[in-house]
Amino acid sequence: MKFTEISFTKMHGNGNDFVIFDEFNEEVVAEKEKPALVRAVCNRRFGVGGDGAIFVQRSDVADVRFRYFNSDGSEAAMCGNGIRCFARYVVEEGYTSRKLKAETLAGIKELEVSVENCEYWVRVDMGTPVFEPEKISAIGGVFDGVWHKSFEVFGKKMDVYAVNTGVPHAVVFVDSMDFDIGEAKKIRYSDAFPEGTNVNFAKIVSRKEVEVRTYERGVEDETLSCGTGSVAVIAVASKLGLVEPKAIVKTKGGILRIEIAETAFITGKAVRVFDGVLKEVKKV
Repeated sequence: MKFTEISFTKMHGNGNDFVIFDEFNEEVVAEKEKPALVRAVCNRRFGVGGDGAIFVQRSDVADVRFRYFNSDGSEAAMCGNGIRCFARYVVEEGYTSRKLKAETLAGIKELEVSVENCEYWVRVDMGTPVFEPEKISAIGGVFDGVWHKSFEVFGKKMDVYAVNTGVPHAVVFVDSMDFDIGEAKKIRYSDAFPEGTNVNFAKIVSRKEVEVRTYERGVEDETLSCGTGSVAVIAVASKLGLVEPKAIVKTKGGILRIEIAETAFITGKAVRVFDGVLKEVKKV
């Protein structure tokens, strides 16, 4: 089966790139075909290319509905970089005002879109980070209020912390960012995480700055940036007293502003790269 004559928009948040399909007024593709469409379109050789795909839909409980699919076709509850791109898109298309509420599988999120020096920035209330093991699908204990377990990584025992910021994340603190990201698989596929987890390696630069590299579940590789992962790192680091609750996260794709208060906030850019029409994309 081929997918043809489907309009889309390509966007990215700090290099974490997405293909957006607009179903606000009508369905683009049947529900059962969405995973196949996403896999085909996100393929970087035979499709448009992307870390994931987003569907814009109407909502009965918020201004608009956000649905996110990983590049492997699996649907995820949340994507921090993706929802910022989504917010810019729905504002530009006139579906909502610059302050909006979006329905997601991780609950209703409040967002605000602003323009600074001709660049679009979006602030998202990500909700309260969750540390309880039973709520992050993690098997293990809790240390200083944070889920904690020792793993064999980089040939030595290292502390791994876990939190759910919309989706599950593991956080490992390292001294250098020069390493093989493949080491993340030892945690990503560990029995300690029955449903799998995203894995973040973080280097503390100062109490207000952290460098992060993320291996994303569903993409099964490193992405240039991960919004929920960046929130996870600061949530864990601030709880352990390593950083201030308001800090900058530097990723390969750019910076994100994270603030941990009663809830967690993420602020970052949203870039609209181009609009297009699929002419012929085959299932993969």
